[in-house]
Amino acid sequence: MPPRRHAVSLIPMRRFPALAFALLAAAGSAPGTVLAGPDEVSSQDKLRILYSNGFSFTAEGLPLVTVELMSHQGQVRLGGDEPLLVWPDGEGGAQIDAGPGVWTLSVEKPTPGVVRTWTVVAEIPAGHGAEVREALATWKTRGFSPRGFEVGTVFGVEGTVFDSRKTLVAVAPESPGAGRRRADALAKTYSLETSLYEELAERPAGTVVARHPSGVEVRNPSVLWFVPKAKGATVTMYDVEHGGGGSQLGPPKRQTRAYHGQVYVTVGNDGRLVAVNAIDAERLLEGLVPSEIYPSSHEEALKSQAVAARTELLASLGMRHHADPFLICSTQQCQVYAGAGKAHPRTTKAVKDTRGQVLFRADGRLVDARYSANSGGISEHNDFIWGGPPDPALRGRPDLLASRRPEWKAFAEGVNDTNIDAFLRLDPASAYAGRTSIGARQFRWEQTLANAELSRLVAEAYPHVGTLRALTPLARGYSGRIGALKLEGSQGQAEARGDLHIRRLLGGLKSALFSVTPVGDPKVPSAFRFVGAGFGHGVGMCQSGAMGMAEAGMRYKDILAHYYQGSQVRRLY
Repeated sequence: MPPRRHAVSLIPMRRFPALAFALLAAAGSAPGTVLAGPDEVSSQDKLRILYSNGFSFTAEGLPLVTVELMSHQGQVRLGGDEPLLVWPDGEGGAQIDAGPGVWTLSVEKPTPGVVRTWTVVAEIPAGHGAEVREALATWKTRGFSPRGFEVGTVFGVEGTVFDSRKTLVAVAPESPGAGRRRADALAKTYSLETSLYEELAERPAGTVVARHPSGVEVRNPSVLWFVPKAKGATVTMYDVEHGGGGSQLGPPKRQTRAYHGQVYVTVGNDGRLVAVNAIDAERLLEGLVPSEIYPSSHEEALKSQAVAARTELLASLGMRHHADPFLICSTQQCQVYAGAGKAHPRTTKAVKDTRGQVLFRADGRLVDARYSANSGGISEHNDFIWGGPPDPALRGRPDLLASRRPEWKAFAEGVNDTNIDAFLRLDPASAYAGRTSIGARQFRWEQTLANAELSRLVAEAYPHVGTLRALTPLARGYSGRIGALKLEGSQGQAEARGDLHIRRLLGGLKSALFSVTPVGDPKVPSAFRFVGAGFGHGVGMCQSGAMGMAEAGMRYKDILAHYYQGSQVRRLY
């Protein structure tokens, strides 16, 4: 039989003809093999686009967002009964139709990228060039070779211009593993808040190979795109990892999931595969909102979540994952996203009812609309959790319903070491309109960890500490969350800093708002008992609090006005 080259159907595209390219069958290649030939955009240019901070719009005028689905993969499988078209060069080039079946992707001759981690010592909004120059000069006199990195994005929609750009002044580039230690050292030396910026010094490379059960094989430098052949169909992905991020314990689980829009598979910085979903913002929110809040929640709470999630999504574009070939991830680090299969009619209605609505500040900028599952009844200042300048819209305060109760008056100025025990004894009914079913398991919690296990966990980050003897909070934020924790052990001591780092270090605690007491001999504890409040970082909107306010009769715009002070809901598109 002749080679099965006829299994490949090439469908010329009429849109964006400048990106059209030829598909060439290589002489001597395996039957059914298709190689992407040269086009007007080089493979390095394609990667540069994937790694850029910019984004585009759909024909309907909706922002097109790229979301990581899974990384660090030796193999990716997608497709099935619904046939997929392969775009070796993205939209505008030729299409390959091999019919129904599961595509299996791998990478050949991978070259990992080179990433440098910089310590950010100043964040300066766009348009303040003099401040940038002054900061660069200051750090140069301190013996560093500072750099300025522009992050964020700018776009205009229907006469409204949104500009989130800012310059990060950064120093002391390190390998990724050493960046946090250097940042902590500089923060202590110069008494300032620091963060990290990852610079992609050299992009990864490799040939992405997709094999179809029919015998068709497609090979292309760096990236391949997949899109459903049938209008309205989805892309099925197999073995998608989930459930292992944030403060959760245990390895991630794997699941088959479906996604609207397009999926591209490219080479990550570790030389392994990354799968990314390119999807419009509203479609993305339909799969994102039910992963963030219970779909059974009151409709006003669902609307609050839809507006907050949309605002946070747009405000975060260009602000994260600067060394990755996508704009946001699908975990708790960004926004939890489970794809089309998780959409729910009630949350989809909330997204549609608030279409294009976002939270604006008085100066016309988007609010950084952070949110967490449960604040424990009191939210936290943004700068205490993540560093950077204080955000007037993200100031810690008691939940609105809680603040009306007399037992909460003692905490109007915040929670500290003196009053934390009384705070932890509060009844959840006081914060959630009398309904203890809303967030009760997260409002207050207890956990006891054996010293042997806790010392093992601590040793992974601080091997010189030894068996733990004491855990002492050194700094608490407005809400009582711990930002610095002293670790004393049999061999030495250390200082752990950062909300998420502390939670993970201590076995995945629900929040850093806790008190800790030794169990057994105080000199050599057999265990440590944690009594805590809330679930998550506590900045911005408390989802449990929003549910309680909605149940009490508040509308979504009033709920958002409480959590994001000085903000106003406006329609962006």
